[in-house]
Amino acid sequence: MKLPALKELIDERKETAIQSLSENYAKNKLPLEEYERLVEYIHKIESERELVVVERIVAEFGDGQTQDDDEDDDQDYFPVHDRHKNSKVSVLSSRTFQGTLDTRAQYLSILGSTRIKIRKSDLKKKRNKLNVLVILGDCVIMVENGIRVINHAVPILGSAGVSQNIEKQEKGAALELVISGAALLGDISVKLLKE
Repeated sequence: MKLPALKELIDERKETAIQSLSENYAKNKLPLEEYERLVEYIHKIESERELVVVERIVAEFGDGQTQDDDEDDDQDYFPVHDRHKNSKVSVLSSRTFQGTLDTRAQYLSILGSTRIKIRKSDLKKKRNKLNVLVILGDCVIMVENGIRVINHAVPILGSAGVSQNIEKQEKGAALELVISGAALLGDISVKLLKE
């Protein structure tokens, strides 16, 4: 009698996991391919051990937050529907961006040059995020004095660095700018804004 009860419990938990995945997919928290793969895997689960692993994965999608939801969130999460709508692209050209920082935007430079000027008045929160992707190009981020910069950008056969003048700023600065993304055969550099 215990075995059928366990099977019913596992089936119930599988249904709950699929329902949670469906809700997260509807909110653009995971791509269609990932959703289909996980649902297919859930249907094949037979042991509680496998189910526990999948439930943890599903819970991670459920905990995903947009940039505006939590200013202390260190994940580089960009909702699918926002990524394309808020892209700032430079292709074989040079562009300069300034003004209020849109933390949902992705700055993309392909064989181009991007300049981003950030002043304290452009930052809406204490902790602000900037996502940059450079492919065979460069992106120079010019930051006003008094903003602490945390660089999480990954160089791939390229470079991603912060000027020593900015690194010398005190760690207790009131505003933070967290830079994420990648430089593929390109360059991401952060310099002090001088006007």
